[in-house]
Amino acid sequence: MKKVVIILNIVVFLMIFSFCGYGIADQTNSGSSTTPSPGATTHIVEMTGNYEFVPSSLTIKQGDSVKWVLIEKDHEVASGTVIEGPDGREGVPDGLWNSDTLTRGRKESFTYTFNSTGTFPYYCESHVDQGMIGSITVE
Repeated sequence: MKKVVIILNIVVFLMIFSFCGYGIADQTNSGSSTTPSPGATTHIVEMTGNYEFVPSSLTIKQGDSVKWVLIEKDHEVASGTVIEGPDGREGVPDGLWNSDTLTRGRKESFTYTFNSTGTFPYYCESHVDQGMIGSITVE
């Protein structure tokens, strides 16, 4: 039964997402480093021990990059939305990017370059239930 509820939530999410006009094409995953295009800016988002992204929402220009930097604790950053499931909040990945686990002393940052306009929600898989979510708006 839980699988049916999750699948139905995903279908509803995808229908809503397609009608909102969010841009999801033509993105490049640049891993932990990037070569920005001329005139592009790299914006910093900190991942804190308080289970938050700082800032949690950001407006950038097409071609700019966002670098998520680990401040405390282990975190991930994955593109997608968050739904309220029967067991609490759940992340629904859209496959644009996923940093995997960022850990102090190993992999402490993740950078992604946004090549198309739109609004791009994201979350920390480990801490989505604590409200660790954010969004990037690309103009």
